[in-house]
Amino acid sequence: MPIDEAAFPLGLQAGAMRKDSALLWTRFVADAVPPGAVAKLWVWRDGRNAGEVILVHELPVEPAARGYAHVPVSGLAPATWYRYAFFVEADGAFIGRTVVGRFRTAFPDDWDWPLTVAATTCTNFKFAPYVALQAMAEEPADLFLHLGDMSYNDGAFYLSEYEERWQRTLRDPGYRALLPRMGLYATWDDHEISNNFDPEAMQATAPSQLADAKQAFFETLAVERGPNDRLWRSYRWGRTAEFFVLDSRTERRPSTRESDEPIYLSPEQLAWLKQALEESPAHFKVLLNSVPMTNFPPPLWGLQGDRWQGYQAQRRALLDFIAARHIENVWFLSGDFHLGFVTRLDREGPDRDLWEIAVGPGGNGNNPLALVLEGDDPQNRELAFPSAQFAYASGDIAGTFLTFDPKQNAVRVRFVDPVTRADRYDAWLHQGD
Repeated sequence: MPIDEAAFPLGLQAGAMRKDSALLWTRFVADAVPPGAVAKLWVWRDGRNAGEVILVHELPVEPAARGYAHVPVSGLAPATWYRYAFFVEADGAFIGRTVVGRFRTAFPDDWDWPLTVAATTCTNFKFAPYVALQAMAEEPADLFLHLGDMSYNDGAFYLSEYEERWQRTLRDPGYRALLPRMGLYATWDDHEISNNFDPEAMQATAPSQLADAKQAFFETLAVERGPNDRLWRSYRWGRTAEFFVLDSRTERRPSTRESDEPIYLSPEQLAWLKQALEESPAHFKVLLNSVPMTNFPPPLWGLQGDRWQGYQAQRRALLDFIAARHIENVWFLSGDFHLGFVTRLDREGPDRDLWEIAVGPGGNGNNPLALVLEGDDPQNRELAFPSAQFAYASGDIAGTFLTFDPKQNAVRVRFVDPVTRADRYDAWLHQGD
């Protein structure tokens, strides 16, 4: 059966994977199929016997505005790889389809098996096609994490303009290769809305733009949309890992930054995060935090007001809570900086025991600090990336993989060259090392 790119121009995605459910996505263009034709979704898995295929779901697809379809599927088995595809049905027969995608459901509650994730951030149109994503699609992983700046929508003001940029992003060969290979958890950063936007100012002066940007994000990705466009939530993979998807962009309040109670995460989000961290039975608690948590050394690391470091009181409150409640193995994943790095949150003190991995970048550059990394002055490099704090740093595009292994109490971190496929960095890390 032929793949119908006209009917399904953006392929497919899976997201929101839990132990018994997932959210499947496509865009269906009804004008590209015969009158009366409809879309259907099939979900299946391998049987016990060689070559046996078990159809799990056959569901009608009812697209919302502009053809976007989010289809929740439930009643799935945990820790199971499923395949799925969307079909065009006309006169009782299938006449076209998407590519075949696959996703894995989360582990059962009592499992503590190793878990491997692929992760990226910062895919700018200027650096397309995204070869790092194409390379990542060829390596085994259980799921895909996106740390934000997935679509560079700068210059968009209206829903149609955001939609056009998102469709351009999703047509890239890198995303077309990677998204069908595994399920997705994603957060947003600034470029999904506008470069370095101030949410307070935008809400006051351009509320419709902010609403349109959020709508485009939720429409074009297989992510769950909470009340009032709430993004933050968590997903647990047994006793191995729990992934906390944070919103550190749209709920921050820059006007409070120099007050005694700066708001980087909303009070509601922060309270939820603290409680969820304390109650999590998972060995690894993994925060998808679009902008880094690390205390970067002055003077070369500027723009503190755009990251946790500029909201130090709330940052300190969260880290002190983690320490006071003896919550172990909290790991921070981040993006935004157009740099990949592995670092301790601080050079000295209790935060030195905590690791942050800035993933990718998947398709961007232009951070001036990359020139320090590439330069011949070891003193400047040590000033910006002190060896007592940074285990790895690079401005080069890379694929990132992390393996969380509870039995070893360790996380393997790999940065992979997308051209040579060689590991630029490969190490097992332990909290407290």
